[in-house]
Amino acid sequence: MAKSSRVPSAVGAIPVVGDLVKRAEGQAQWAQEVFEQNARMLSQLPATMKALNDSLERFNQTVGRLDSVVTRIEDTAAQLLTPLEQVAPNLDRMVAVATDTQKQVALLTSTIDRLTSLLNELPGASFVRRLTGGRPLVIEPEEPSAP
Repeated sequence: MAKSSRVPSAVGAIPVVGDLVKRAEGQAQWAQEVFEQNARMLSQLPATMKALNDSLERFNQTVGRLDSVVTRIEDTAAQLLTPLEQVAPNLDRMVAVATDTQKQVALLTSTIDRLTSLLNELPGASFVRRLTGGRPLVIEPEEPSAP
C-alpha cells in the first residue's frame, strides 16, 4: 500500500497562471473605469454646486417676495376686521329688511298690473288707445338715475 503524502495533490488545486492574469486584468480595468467615473463626477461637482447655489438664491428671493405679500395680506385683513365686526351684529336685520323690501316691491308690482288691466277695461279705453297709437295703457317704471 502506498503511503499517503502530507502534501496535497497539486492537480486542479492551483489555477492556471493565465486565468489569474485575466482576472487581475479585468479587475484592474473595472477599477480604472470606477476611477474615471469618479473623476468625471468630481469634475461636475463645481458646476452642480453653482447651479444649486443659484437655485437657493432664487428660492430665497421668492420667499422674500412671498413674505412681503403675506405681510400686506395680513395688514389688509386686519383693516377689514373692524368694519366686519361693526356690520356683523346688524346682518340679520339687514337681510330681514331686504326680504321685506322684496315682498313690498312684488306686492306693488302686482297691484300696478291689476290697476293697469282694470284701466284697460274701462269704457273709452279703446278710444284712448287709438289716440295713443294703439298701445294699451302701461305705466312705465322710472329708470334709476346713474350715480
